[in-house]
Amino acid sequence: MKDITGPAVGIVAEYNPLHNGHRLHLAAALARCGDAPCVAVLSSNFTQRGEPAVVDKWTRTRMALACGADLVIELPFVFAVSAAPFFSAGAVDLLVRTRLATHIAFGMEDSTRDVSPILDILIHEPASFKQRLKDELFRGASYARAAAGALESLLPGSGVFLSSPNNLLAVSYLLRVQELGGSLTPLPIQRLGAGHGDAAPGPLTSSLAIRAALRRGKTSMEDGGPVASAVPRTSLSLLRQAKEEGRLCASGEGLWPMLQAILIRSGPEDLRGFDGMDEGMENLFLKRRADSAGMEDFMARCASGRYTRARIRRTALRLLAGVDRWSWQAAARVGVPYARVLGANETGRALLRLRAASSSLPLITRLAAARDPVGRFAARMEFRASSLYEALLPAPDPRHEERQRPIMT
Repeated sequence: MKDITGPAVGIVAEYNPLHNGHRLHLAAALARCGDAPCVAVLSSNFTQRGEPAVVDKWTRTRMALACGADLVIELPFVFAVSAAPFFSAGAVDLLVRTRLATHIAFGMEDSTRDVSPILDILIHEPASFKQRLKDELFRGASYARAAAGALESLLPGSGVFLSSPNNLLAVSYLLRVQELGGSLTPLPIQRLGAGHGDAAPGPLTSSLAIRAALRRGKTSMEDGGPVASAVPRTSLSLLRQAKEEGRLCASGEGLWPMLQAILIRSGPEDLRGFDGMDEGMENLFLKRRADSAGMEDFMARCASGRYTRARIRRTALRLLAGVDRWSWQAAARVGVPYARVLGANETGRALLRLRAASSSLPLITRLAAARDPVGRFAARMEFRASSLYEALLPAPDPRHEERQRPIMT
């Protein structure tokens, strides 16, 4: 068992699925922190971009525990499927408020880059930044692109830097850490291998390429195939098992009839009650429903300079789950309401026992244990999102989430 009285490193992950690049990142983080206990904050069954994970969070928890994580806690659906600032704030809050970690490790395209000038502008928001941001938004840019453009005008090169998803999340983590008083020590890790959008196969390929290979057919997981060469053996075994059991999720197309049904019976005023339906998006959804052939086609038709495809996906998914505007605003103000344990080994269980008394968040293993209003809202949304995910599987189990208990190794 690792020493639980010293440093502990936190990692925010989706592991969709956990591949060789993730394994290298875990190893580098642990090497930087003296092989300390590792706490993984894992996204729920849907990713930050609003896509269904290729396997559920319980399978991905097993992957994480097999590759170096000692404790896995859940980033609830309502935070996991959110824009980068809320996603990052939720994950950092879990590590800080539970006192489970002393460090946070994250990947960057250039791990040596000094991002303090960017953080300084984002924290203090000088008048010049606010005006540039306002101008970019007026021209129809999404908020993320508007912020990047405003930063670029003040710090040449920062816009390109933030165009990378890894760098954007890194800055979001660091911003939240500073807002909370710097209680986590940052450990930037140089990202290795293919970028997020790179679909080329290989031993250090991207999650996107692996998911594409899984969708292509049966041979992808054979020894020597594109998936087998890109993931650790445990991940491969778990992917094969999920395939055999009908629990491999190929796409989110199965959500299209459900989304259509909601849009058919709704008017603009109805849609405005749900989170994300801002700036005319409710009218856009109603307009594009009639001429779209499926979920992917709908996303493509709705996407624009103002509305990124990721934002469209997130908004559609939150509409399907019934995330109402007022409940979400309360959750965003309060923050993550609980820390739910998905899995742990001996070190992880010992770390939980040591930190339980000092945690300002309830440490729970069952969603039914969430007691306060925001906690009950987050738990309710988690159950709904899990039911939506089950509907996408070849062999759905409507009570799967209800029956699950933390994975102990």
